[in-house]
Amino acid sequence: MIKDRYEKNKKEILENSKINSKNRNAMKKLLEFEEYRLKRRNNLSEVDEHSYLTLSYYIGRLKKLNLWFKNKDWSKLTKTEIKKVIDNLEDGIIKNKYGKRYSDRSLYYEMMRGKLFKLVKKNNYASEILDEFEIQGRQDTNQVRYIPEEDFRKIVDCAIRPEHRLLLWLAFDIGENIRSLLLLEKDDFKRQTNEETKEPEYLVFLKPENLKRSRTSRSEITNYKETVQFLDIVRNNLKPSTKVITNKFMKNKKLGEIHNEDKLFKFGYESAERLLTSASEKAGVKSQPEGRKVCWKDLRSGMACDLLKKGWNRDEVNARLGHKPSSRMIDRYINFLALDRNKPKKKVYDSNLKKIEEDLINSKDTNKLQGNRIERLTEEVNNLKKLLLKGTDLDVDNYLVANSRISTKSILE
Repeated sequence: MIKDRYEKNKKEILENSKINSKNRNAMKKLLEFEEYRLKRRNNLSEVDEHSYLTLSYYIGRLKKLNLWFKNKDWSKLTKTEIKKVIDNLEDGIIKNKYGKRYSDRSLYYEMMRGKLFKLVKKNNYASEILDEFEIQGRQDTNQVRYIPEEDFRKIVDCAIRPEHRLLLWLAFDIGENIRSLLLLEKDDFKRQTNEETKEPEYLVFLKPENLKRSRTSRSEITNYKETVQFLDIVRNNLKPSTKVITNKFMKNKKLGEIHNEDKLFKFGYESAERLLTSASEKAGVKSQPEGRKVCWKDLRSGMACDLLKKGWNRDEVNARLGHKPSSRMIDRYINFLALDRNKPKKKVYDSNLKKIEEDLINSKDTNKLQGNRIERLTEEVNNLKKLLLKGTDLDVDNYLVANSRISTKSILE
């Protein structure tokens, strides 16, 4: 399906007479180069669905670059013109479809300084500008966005259909990429009883052909009873879809022709995006910590943060995320949770409280010792007075020294 969409978009852009012919020629060479590169880099005999998805993104960027440079022949661009587009992207003058500055502008800079502008001999201009002013073109990649469990449950409550709720629970429970979850079928799940808790659970098989290349194939056990409940409902009520879809890519096709009967989710990525947006807006939930619109990746991050808070160690969470043992991605979540702004204040408070308690104890001990000393002094003085009253011939200082108590001077004082 992604291949069909890519081929259609590729044909449209390369045959569009409104686009400068020399630019179209450069686009054609770039796409041919990327198709070959993706095959060889990933050890493929032919381009697969993952690669077609990447190539589809290239087409979108090519269209935008041509628009931003006003359809001018790229081989005739000046350094000033290239700098102006970069400045407009950095300053937010060029906006995305939401009317905001592009969060990852580096994707376009890579094309300017890479193969595309190398074909038209303008990549040096872009490299000089980007390097000289140290332009990164992206936000902090270590920034963590997530949804806490209590907010996630609010989102689920605003989803209506069982398959929609199941997709949400799988995203938060298993934590896999949304495109991979949408490909899951009935046989990718095995119902079983947990040996420790004696509760029902599912073993979820995540096959390599459905995962991003950076992820490891694995099987994961569900953690939440709600995931089990909705899996029972959806798996036991799978039916071939008779709904007819009409869009520019698949006109008048039944969903059953696209999604087989055993597929859990008979809808695609865009429908999943609308589902999440609608449910999170109804719930009034934003991603933390900056209050942004909720995306599917926030649920994956939410799972990671939630498990770390519940005591899972680094390697356990890393494995559940499908990262390789050498991956350092998990460190972002660990570092973020370690920067809880309330913890340092509590530590200072606890430290001060402990010091006060220790000072109080020491003060009580000191007062007790002083009290005992006063009692002893009083007793010695009284004994001395009795001896003096009796007219005893007494060397007072020798008496006191012998009793190791006080001196005459201290009595007088």
